[in-house]
Amino acid sequence: MTSLKGKKVLVTGATGFLGSRLAELLADKEKSVVTGIGRNLERVAHLREKGIDLKKVDILNTEDIEKVVTGQDYVFHSAAIIDGDHDAGQKVNVDATKALVETSGKKGVSRFIHVSTLAVYDMPQTGEIGESTPLALNHSAMYNRTKSQAEKVAREMAEKTNLELSIIRPSMIYGPGYGIWSEGMFNLILNDKPVYIGDGSTNFYPVYVDDVVQALILCAKSPNAVGEAYNIVHEVTDWKTFMDHYAKIVNKETKGIPLFIARMMAWGNKIPGIKTPIDQGFIEMANSYNTFPTQKAKNQLGWKPETSLREGLQNTTEWLKQEIYKG
Repeated sequence: MTSLKGKKVLVTGATGFLGSRLAELLADKEKSVVTGIGRNLERVAHLREKGIDLKKVDILNTEDIEKVVTGQDYVFHSAAIIDGDHDAGQKVNVDATKALVETSGKKGVSRFIHVSTLAVYDMPQTGEIGESTPLALNHSAMYNRTKSQAEKVAREMAEKTNLELSIIRPSMIYGPGYGIWSEGMFNLILNDKPVYIGDGSTNFYPVYVDDVVQALILCAKSPNAVGEAYNIVHEVTDWKTFMDHYAKIVNKETKGIPLFIARMMAWGNKIPGIKTPIDQGFIEMANSYNTFPTQKAKNQLGWKPETSLREGLQNTTEWLKQEIYKG
C-alpha cells in the first residue's frame, strides 16, 4: 500500500457531503496536504482548521482547473449534480469530468479516483449487479445517463494521457451532514412528503459516509485498484425501515407514493416545460430487489465497512437532532 502522508491531494466537491468528509479524513488520518475546491466555502469553513486549503473554483472553468490541478499527486473527483436539466448534467457530470481527467494526466497526477454511483448500471428489477454489468449510457434519466457517460470519458481520457484511474460506485451514502439520504430525506419527512414508492418494502442500500471515504482512500493507495471499478455497499434493508428511523425523531409516519403515480410523474418529465422530482432512474432504484456484491472491493482493496447500520443511524439521528430539529 502506498502512503498518502505528505502527498498533495485535490478533492473536488469538497463543499459537499462526501467531499467534505473525504477532505477532512485525508488531512486528519492520512496526513495529506489537501486542497478542496467547490463553490459554497462557508459551509465547510471548519476544514480550514484542519489545514485544508479551500478554493472557490468552478469546475467548468478549464483555466482554473489547470491551475488547481498543477502540482497535485492525487485527484479525488466527487463533484457532481444530481438534479437539473440535461444540459447542466452534461456540462458538470460529463464535460467537466473529461476535462479534469485529461488535465490531470497532462499535469502528471499519479492517480485519479472518480466517484460514480450504482445508478450507472443498466439494471433489471431483480438480479445480482456486479461491476461487469453494462452501463446505462443512453438512460432517459439525466443522472443515470450522465454519470454513466462520465465513467466512459474518464476511462478514455485516462488511457489517452497514461493516467492511473480508479472508480467507486457507492450506494445510498448517509451519515451526519447535509446529504440527500440524511438531512435531505429527514426534511421530506418533516414536511410530510413521500420518501419511497409503494409500501417501502423494496431494497434500500445504505452505506455510511466514512466507509465510502475509506474505499476512496484505498483506491488511491492500492496497486490493485488501477483501471478498476468497485461496488461500495453495506447492509441491505428496506426503504420504510430505513426512513422510519428518521420519522421517529419527529413522531411522524413515513409516506410512500403509489407506483403508478410515480410512473406518471416520470413520464411527465418528457414533456417540455414539465419537471417532477421523480424520474425513471429513481423508480428503478426505489422499486427493485437487486443486490450489488462487494466481494471485488474486499478482495482487491481489503475494504471492509466498519460502521453498522444501527451505529450509523444512531450517529445520523443524533446529528439531525442537534443541527436540524431541535424541537
